[in-house]
Amino acid sequence: MTATGIELRLTFDGMRPEQIERRWAGEVGGLEAYVFDAAELAEPSGWERFRRSLRHARRAAGEQLTCHFPTENADWVTDRTAFTTLLRFCHVAAESGAAGVVLHSNQFVRQEDWRHYDLADARARVTERLAELDRRLDGAPLWIGVENMPVIGAEGDDYDAVFVTPADFTPLLQLESPRIGVTWDVCHWAVTCATAASVAQLQRREPEVTADDLPVLPIRHIHFGSYRGMAMPFRPEVCHEGVPPQEGDAAEDLLARMLLRAADAAPTTVGVVLEIQEQDYLARKNCWRTLDWLLSRPDIAARLGDGGRR
Repeated sequence: MTATGIELRLTFDGMRPEQIERRWAGEVGGLEAYVFDAAELAEPSGWERFRRSLRHARRAAGEQLTCHFPTENADWVTDRTAFTTLLRFCHVAAESGAAGVVLHSNQFVRQEDWRHYDLADARARVTERLAELDRRLDGAPLWIGVENMPVIGAEGDDYDAVFVTPADFTPLLQLESPRIGVTWDVCHWAVTCATAASVAQLQRREPEVTADDLPVLPIRHIHFGSYRGMAMPFRPEVCHEGVPPQEGDAAEDLLARMLLRAADAAPTTVGVVLEIQEQDYLARKNCWRTLDWLLSRPDIAARLGDGGRR
């Protein structure tokens, strides 16, 4: 694999343009508009607010803009209304100049149903609906990045595990779509690998996955961050995602290697979104600390071009 360039981006609440970090957009890179709850798009006023927010983001970030479809009240696979919302979301994103849309499968399963849940069937249903989405978006200059999720929810009581391991993405190859690719979430994969290693140790076997594994489907986009804590079934512990890499449980060298390997698997220069939690999204600190960490590592800093130069 050859060294691939990295364009840094920062996430913000797509319904609240006041969260746009203009210093970031001016000095570092682009933005990702994340709408969390599809209920916020149920009325025309919500769509207008979203469009207005994207206009602000485009003016601030130029062409380095992506969008993230909601995860709450947004079962686009089985709910036709939610699928219609997804189609409209994609068209609004494209009209606003966004390069792509990040998409979760949004197939949440409760703890008590998990052991009997048919993952293969769920993957087939998601693949079928993605094929329809691809057809309906014909001609739109937009990629769709299906995101890998952690093997278990952050509180250990539910699952959205249709796409967790690299092998899970293999059925999407049958779509033969240049539009459909992967948003590879480094934090989610680090959590999954740590969980798999813990379970394998208890069972006295080698883990079935490693941190270096990557999907065969093209990586179109990357999310980056670390985590603290591990969620497990029937335990009270919580996994806190979006932790700056210098404060997380994952080894810093491992995170750096995972990021670079994912970037090198992308066909062209790839957007890397810092999904970093903040106490105050109007006065961010952790994103800048994460940027400092990235710049402190020459192998990563060399990929950033003019981005990240403070």
